[in-house]
Amino acid sequence: MSRMVSSSQAVVWDLPLRVFHWALVVCVIVSVASAKMGATAVHERSGLTVLGLVLFRLIWGVFGSQTAQFTSFVKSPASVLASARSLCAGQADNRSGHSALGGYATLMLLGVCLVLAGSGSFSTDDILYEGPFAHFAPDYMKTASRVHHLVEKLLFAVIVLHLLALCIYFWRLKKNLIPAMITGKRDKATGPSGHLSGARTAFGLLLMISLIVLFQLAPLLRPSLF
Repeated sequence: MSRMVSSSQAVVWDLPLRVFHWALVVCVIVSVASAKMGATAVHERSGLTVLGLVLFRLIWGVFGSQTAQFTSFVKSPASVLASARSLCAGQADNRSGHSALGGYATLMLLGVCLVLAGSGSFSTDDILYEGPFAHFAPDYMKTASRVHHLVEKLLFAVIVLHLLALCIYFWRLKKNLIPAMITGKRDKATGPSGHLSGARTAFGLLLMISLIVLFQLAPLLRPSLF
């Protein structure tokens, strides 16, 4: 039987998931800023960190807490439509975790970040830069570059939609979703739990750090110039 929570201060997001969320926010900001400033080395490092973070989230979507697992928020299209109708009608519930609509938004964000960071790792600027994996698929480099620049625009659209959703929840439903992603707790939440044991929390954090470090080693795969 699934563990359910119902208390004045329920745990709705586990610590590894919260660290992932804010680390991804920082990396996206750094990636965009470094690209506009031409700081290629910083842009590469932040992009590789995004790859590690997204891979962690995919694994954590299976082995994380109940609210982190994809099975708790990836619902049928009918559920998504019902969630959208409730949002438009100003009807909020206290269920923990993502709504059906929020679940699909999460998948979209993960997909965009994965494609953006992945294509960047295989791309080239035709001048000085080649991604750390570009030499594995030299015929794909220019295509990867085009995909990278195209998906960048999609990322901005997803970010705007995400911020718009936060505003709608705050003004329309009188719910501020940000504090819960900081503290991990929310008042009077019911449904799947974000609770984890200390051992699983440590495992999640160690897994995230290990994946980030692993991708940071990717530039070592570049063929030597000498």
